[in-house]
Amino acid sequence: MKQVFVVLLVTVLFLRLPAQEFTYFNKRIDHYNNKDNARNIIETDSGYIIGGYTYDPDPNFEYDIKLTFTGLTYDGAENLYKEYGYDSINIFLGQPGSLIRYSEDRYISVGTWRIFKESFVDSRGMLACYNSSFDTLWTRLYGEKTLPHDTAFMLDQIKKTTDNGFIMTGHRNPGSSKFHIWLLKTDSLGSIQWETFIGDGIKYYSGYSVVQTQDGGFVIGGYNFKIGVNGTGDPLIIKTDSLGNEEWRINPGNPDIDDNKVMVALAADGNIIAGTNYGTQESGDNQWMVVKIMKITPNGEVLWDYNYGEPGYDKFLANTIVLDNGNIITNGGETIFDSGPDRISWILCTDSLGNQLWYKEYALLQGDYSNNRLYDVKETSDGGLIGCGMVSPIIPDTGTTDIWVMKMDSLGCVEAGCDTTVDVVEFFESLGSGFSIYPNPVGEVFTVAFVNEHPQTYTLQIYDMYGTKVKEKIIPAGKFSIRVSSSTWPGGVYVAVLSSKGSPAVSLKFLVQRY
Repeated sequence: MKQVFVVLLVTVLFLRLPAQEFTYFNKRIDHYNNKDNARNIIETDSGYIIGGYTYDPDPNFEYDIKLTFTGLTYDGAENLYKEYGYDSINIFLGQPGSLIRYSEDRYISVGTWRIFKESFVDSRGMLACYNSSFDTLWTRLYGEKTLPHDTAFMLDQIKKTTDNGFIMTGHRNPGSSKFHIWLLKTDSLGSIQWETFIGDGIKYYSGYSVVQTQDGGFVIGGYNFKIGVNGTGDPLIIKTDSLGNEEWRINPGNPDIDDNKVMVALAADGNIIAGTNYGTQESGDNQWMVVKIMKITPNGEVLWDYNYGEPGYDKFLANTIVLDNGNIITNGGETIFDSGPDRISWILCTDSLGNQLWYKEYALLQGDYSNNRLYDVKETSDGGLIGCGMVSPIIPDTGTTDIWVMKMDSLGCVEAGCDTTVDVVEFFESLGSGFSIYPNPVGEVFTVAFVNEHPQTYTLQIYDMYGTKVKEKIIPAGKFSIRVSSSTWPGGVYVAVLSSKGSPAVSLKFLVQRY
């Protein structure tokens, strides 16, 4: 991995603050005591639509998976529910980004259509179009249409293209052979214009996300691995031309440790934003990972590449989006080992240059070993955020696996004036001991804490958004944390710079918030 050296630039940063009234909610949604899950959420003219799937908790009906759409008003009240699927036919959506709004009265989804026979399973990629009531207008299936149906096709994400058609990605599994990335281009009615498959037959390749670039080409966010061999799981970023011919690829992961898939998004300047994870330590079949975000030109030049956070156990990134103001949102989850829920979720927000703005962790269910998984986060028309996923209860939490939906403000709060931020420390190989600031956003006072013990004296300098130094303190060797008063500082973005003789300086941004 490249070492990251931090240079402090004096610049004016603009951060949208929650100056308006937001609608907040944080709730579970259950349908008929089934097991419910949500992978996508989008805004409509009257509220929100959650795309997911449901199945009967009875193990005798483990193959009864149905595609679902759940409608919500802007206040979070349920106003629509649709199911698609049959006892012998499973239908389910792909990754976040597998449900999009195509036009004012048309919605599009991609996923998998699967039918079980006595001697085989027939899996095909499915593209469907719906009206504003989520009644099906048409459906297209892609894959083998003749026996023995031994090749599986699955679609995970879709984007509308500049010619009003579609670009989709997923994977193809030709029988006993290895998976290949599947890139499929169609017109606006789903008729195939071309398709291509990427993979060398040695590893399992999958495509999880895709964007169209300004030159008419496409960038795929994917993953490849070799079954049964630790350390062979690599994130992949692949650029093709307008006909699907590969032009370049980047592996941003740790070459010796398993990492995670890549979820790509398009920045307003035409460059590619790629979110993934960087593995730091293997733990059997699992791994400790940090969050990685990169900005890459369509020509494959890496403009910046930053890792965020202390390593988390199975800290998987689920999605990456770019907001209207250029800020970047990534979200995912990780396993924790303290008392409380087994799995929590997180959202990380950076500016367009990769500078961290805020980070929050979330858990609707608090019981030991319960699961809280946030899959999709989107920007809303009021400037806030909405996210969806699933919660799975373990006693003392009760109920079945349910849809989880949160309406947040622009700082990721699920209630006005919340103070639930957990700071992310940028992970530098060249620094023996990182530091953190909490809470963040900051009120009247905050704490600067070292992640590890430090044997030397440090100097802490704090600058406002205009580059003016507002505080300087000496942190003696061995002191674990200090408290800093910010009661007289105006609201805004500040930069804390930690330096020591003979060591490179590191910096951390934080927000002072005034209500």
